[in-house]
Amino acid sequence: MTPPLPMKVLFQVKFLRWIGLGIGVGLFVWLLLRSDLPAVLLLLLDFRWRFAIVLAFYVVIFGLDTWGWKFALRPAMRRIPWRLLFRARLAGEAINYVTPTAWIGGEPVKAVLLAERHGIPITEGMASVVVAKTTFALSMLLFILLGLGVALATQPLSASLLRWVWIVLPILGFLLGLFLLVQFFQPFGRTASLLRRWRPSWFERVGAKLKAWDEAVVSFYRQSPHSVLWSLGFHFLGWIAGALEVCMILWLLGIPVSLPTAVSIEALWVLLKSGTFLIPASLGVSEGIGLLVCVGLGISSVAGLALGLIRRARELTWVGLGLIEVARR
Repeated sequence: MTPPLPMKVLFQVKFLRWIGLGIGVGLFVWLLLRSDLPAVLLLLLDFRWRFAIVLAFYVVIFGLDTWGWKFALRPAMRRIPWRLLFRARLAGEAINYVTPTAWIGGEPVKAVLLAERHGIPITEGMASVVVAKTTFALSMLLFILLGLGVALATQPLSASLLRWVWIVLPILGFLLGLFLLVQFFQPFGRTASLLRRWRPSWFERVGAKLKAWDEAVVSFYRQSPHSVLWSLGFHFLGWIAGALEVCMILWLLGIPVSLPTAVSIEALWVLLKSGTFLIPASLGVSEGIGLLVCVGLGISSVAGLALGLIRRARELTWVGLGLIEVARR
């Protein structure tokens, strides 16, 4: 019997993600083999205890994004302490990181944790993660535009780097605009209509909930515009903190850079990495993009690869903590 169309599509997406993972692993190995590994290892060995500073600073980045999520909840539901939201978000982001689900698999986990641990209705929880994902994405685009402006004004960008920028930027802008627009066209309700056609039994169980999610998302935008702006602002500060992290790591590596240079590196890195969503955790590609950006801005390839590996190690450490949080369920 032929699988229903939605299941076929889901299978194909997952298949592409696993192919992407294989490509990412291959690229990562190739990148290491083509690099001056002894010099990179010397930099990393000298870094040692400084890594604890990087780990601790990530609390600032992740904490600002947690505030962004907090303001995506309705005012009456913001009673949840920030530290508990931090832990729930940590669990969800860990799932996003380790599963081939295009960075959305962990969002339902966040909503479920809100329901199980804090009594937030699942409808409101799902609406909050959709709104937070939207403000996170829009703040990313704003930060990229800011960083690109800074880079063009202060940095001698290479032609190859600029070529990729002008390819990826309009595509990203279009996709983010589409993501925002589609939320006002009842995406969950339309999914329910598909379920009614292909899986009537599923529709009976979840159809009403899916339609309620649509109403919750749209009503939040209409009733709480100030909260949307606060959420957007905190997420934007999170991106700024990411640029500060780049600046800090390079200084700790003995490569002092200015804040405008760090903002340029982070913005270009985030922009180009956004096109690699089919590769789980952007494995290999993220390091390659970081290397490309750093070299394009006049920073050595050794320092660029070391920066990428340090950030990858920081990611993996916090993902491990997030998986521990998931296991607490």
